[in-house]
Amino acid sequence: PCYRPNGVLQPGEPLSHDMVQKWIDEAVVGAGIPGTFSTHCYRRGGAQYRFMFAPVGQRWTLARVWWWGGWVAAE
Repeated sequence: PCYRPNGVLQPGEPLSHDMVQKWIDEAVVGAGIPGTFSTHCYRRGGAQYRFMFAPVGQRWTLARVWWWGGWVAAE
């Protein structure tokens, strides 16, 4: 769902990349974390977690991680 600038939820509309990036920027500044983070950081971090660190039985295969992250085997 998409959130409008006035905070109203729009369930039929997808979130934009810019909106997610804005939330990441606000969270990083609010937490006092130095540096910048992009949505790509979380895509990679999520993939690494699912492949290596998720609880046993919840880990993903490498093929599933590739699919989820939008990567191909040659990347």
